[in-house]
Amino acid sequence: MLESIKKVDKKIITMMGLIIGVILIIIIAVIVVALTTGGSISYEKIENKLAKAAESYCNDNSDKLPKAIGDEVQIEASALVSGGYIKDLSEYTDEGVTCSGKVIVGKTATGYDYVSSLDCGKNYKTQFFADKLLENVVTSGSGLYKMAETDSQIENDLMEGYIYRGEVVNNYVKIGDDLYRIVKIDGNNDLTIVTANTRSRGIYDNRYNEDTQTAVGISDYSFSRAKDDLELLYQQLPADSIIKQKVVKKDVCIGPRSADDTSKDGSAECSKVMSGQIYSLIPVFDFLNASLSDKCIKTTDGSCGNYNYLMVDGSVWTMTPTTENTYTAYIANGILMSENVNRSGTYKYVFYLSSRVKYDKGSGTITDPYIIK
Repeated sequence: MLESIKKVDKKIITMMGLIIGVILIIIIAVIVVALTTGGSISYEKIENKLAKAAESYCNDNSDKLPKAIGDEVQIEASALVSGGYIKDLSEYTDEGVTCSGKVIVGKTATGYDYVSSLDCGKNYKTQFFADKLLENVVTSGSGLYKMAETDSQIENDLMEGYIYRGEVVNNYVKIGDDLYRIVKIDGNNDLTIVTANTRSRGIYDNRYNEDTQTAVGISDYSFSRAKDDLELLYQQLPADSIIKQKVVKKDVCIGPRSADDTSKDGSAECSKVMSGQIYSLIPVFDFLNASLSDKCIKTTDGSCGNYNYLMVDGSVWTMTPTTENTYTAYIANGILMSENVNRSGTYKYVFYLSSRVKYDKGSGTITDPYIIK
């Protein structure tokens, strides 16, 4: 009996020795890692710390917050450090790694969106979606092009930046369960997004027109039925939709255009601007610029439908009225043509995502669309 107890004691002592040995190995490993890394944490964790610090800062300084939905402010890391909301960034990185940072705060439909931007030189840089797309700018074939310089004096950032052109373009992005396409990146790195599929059908407008003394509609987008329908679509989005979290408001060009106008810089359409819009339709000059055909010269040239991913089959309303009268606007049906605004067409609606949208994964093809966060 005594011999059995001694054997059991030996086993317990051996097991305890093994456990203590494992614990010592783990402690030594943790110490070695701490010594070799200088106590650094991942860059993603630093971004999270920045975002949380900015949220605390804004809770204490509400006057620093953006006021209207779609507006943004930037809070530099230096302000967060000096205010005691976060340690100096060097406290979180390896020795010799220098980082700068900021937090972009956007006003959303339900609150505020805090997005960190971290730049640690060659070691790490936050990847925003627009920056990812700008890695693939082309000068021939289908793809993302820099917009041509223009002599127009119109102050509108929709006329600056980069635009997708061609027929087979890898500009698909999936948001939630829906598929969209990127139309262009403006001068602020905000993105113009259009639905890849037709989401609704309706008339541009059916109001009583004083010029004709009939209910043929009025081709002014600013108070059209189309605008009302798009505003309803936005209101129906769930509050946690990435669209509502990352959307920005833009000035949109709603001026009329003649059938033989050869401009592609927006000078005709931007003769009348509607400010502060979240959803809209595509103006004619964006349709024209999406074509790679060198025979696409004027508004209604049939060649403008060639090599053009936007010129799909089906009657798709543009946002642009004609100059012929007050009751027709352009509709895209393989080509651009004038149509009475009280006729039925489809909406491929547009909205504007903030430059603070980050890239997650994907290559932009229809089977491997971009995923954003």
